Amino acid sequence: MAEIIVNGVALASPTSISNSDEIIWSSGTGRSANGLMSGDVIANKKTIQISWGILTQDEYNAIRNIPSGFFNAVVLGQSIRAYRSTITGTCMGTFSDGITYYNDVSTSFIEQ
Repeated sequence: MAEIIVNGVALASPTSISNSDEIIWSSGTGRSANGLMSGDVIANKKTIQISWGILTQDEYNAIRNIPSGFFNAVVLGQSIRAYRSTITGTCMGTFSDGITYYNDVSTSFIEQ
């Protein structure tokens, strides 16, 4: 089973997946004059950072085809509705096998 599936498309196996739990506070949150924090936690959301090693052009294209808006994903068996950050990576070039390769590709999925 693929570690990452986006809108039904299995992506190449990543070299790392890390999670951050983000706390979303109410709009009036801040410190009062006496230094105490005031406000309400309104949600907890996940940010999933994903990195890949060497990818073929086809594997890279599957990642680049992740929608810019919201999408459904399954990461390590856990469903998430998310949007993605900028996709970064380095083109290594086209080798003697005629395939273009990429390296150090990464993005993050941010829960809606």
